[in-house]
Amino acid sequence: MSPTEAPVTRRRPTWPQLPAPVRAAVEARLGGRAVAWTSNDSGYSNGLASVLELAGGDRVFVKAVGGENDFTRWLYREEARRVALLPAGVPMPAFRWWASLEDVPDGPWEVLAFDAAPGRPPRMPWQDDELAAVVRLASRIAEHTVPEGVLPEAADELASGRHWEALAADPPQGLDTYDPWVAANLDRLATVAAGAPDAARGGSLLHGDLRGDNALVHAGAAVTDAVAVDWPGAVRGNVLCDLVGMLPSVRLEGGPEPEDVLAAHPLPRDTDPQAVDAWVALLTGYFVSASLAPPPPGVPHVRQFQRAQAEVCVPWLRRRLREA
Repeated sequence: MSPTEAPVTRRRPTWPQLPAPVRAAVEARLGGRAVAWTSNDSGYSNGLASVLELAGGDRVFVKAVGGENDFTRWLYREEARRVALLPAGVPMPAFRWWASLEDVPDGPWEVLAFDAAPGRPPRMPWQDDELAAVVRLASRIAEHTVPEGVLPEAADELASGRHWEALAADPPQGLDTYDPWVAANLDRLATVAAGAPDAARGGSLLHGDLRGDNALVHAGAAVTDAVAVDWPGAVRGNVLCDLVGMLPSVRLEGGPEPEDVLAAHPLPRDTDPQAVDAWVALLTGYFVSASLAPPPPGVPHVRQFQRAQAEVCVPWLRRRLREA
C-alpha cells in the first residue's frame, strides 16, 4: 500500500440491521422513535456508529455493539468510563448516556449516546485547512489539565510496550519483509524507544488515538474547526503524544510527510527533540510488531492499517536518527 492510499475500512452494521429488541431498547432510552439514520462507516470498530433522527427532531449519535465482539464491547465500556471523567469544555460531542443491554438477542449489547455534532470526517487526501484544524484540535484538547489519578497516565498506557525488545528476543515470521535496517538495529531502536515513558509524562488531557477518522471538521470560529470523537484511550500526558502519533496516518491518507507537518505546525518550544525521537521509535516498534501479530477477533483489517503506518514510520525514524 502506498502512502497516498487510504486503508480498507470495515463496513459497519446499520440501524435496520440491529435486532428489533435492541432497537426498541435504544429508542426507549432515547425517548423517541428513530425515523431516519446515517451511518458513519469510517474507523476500525465493528459496531454500529450512526446518527439517529428521532420523531421529535432530536439528532443523536449512537454507538452499539453486541454478540461475540468482546474486545469492542470492552472498548465501548471503557469509553463510557473515561468520557464521564473529562473536564468541561473539551472539544467533543456531549456525552449523554451509556447502557448495557442484557436481555436482548446476541447480548449483552453496549450502547453509548452522544449529541450529534456538526461536521464530517476530513477529506482524503488531506486538505491543508482541515489538517491545520485537526492539529489545532490536539493542542486545544491538551489545554485541559487533568489531576493526577483521574485518568490513566500516557507513560503507563501508551508508552509501556517493549516492542523492540520482544522483536529482538523472538523475531516473528515476516520481520524480513521490512527494510533490512529494522532487523539490523533492534537493540539500538529499543534503546531509543526506552525514553518514551519520560517523553509521555505531563498533566494535559490527551485523546490517545487522534486520527482523521476520530475527528469531525466543520466551519467554526476558525476557517475550519474540529472536534474529537471515540475516546476509549483518553489519558493524561504530554501533547506531543497526540500530535506526533497522528502523523503516520496523515501521511498514509495523502497528507504531507511527518517532518513537513512538524515544520508547518511546530511542537511546543520546550519540546526535547530526543523525546520526539523516542516517541517515533515507540510508534514504529508498535506498528511493526502489531502488523506481524495474528488479527484480533472481528477486526482482521486492522493489521493492514498497522502495516501501512509502519511503512511510513520506518523511513521517518531513519530520517530522525540521521540514517536515511
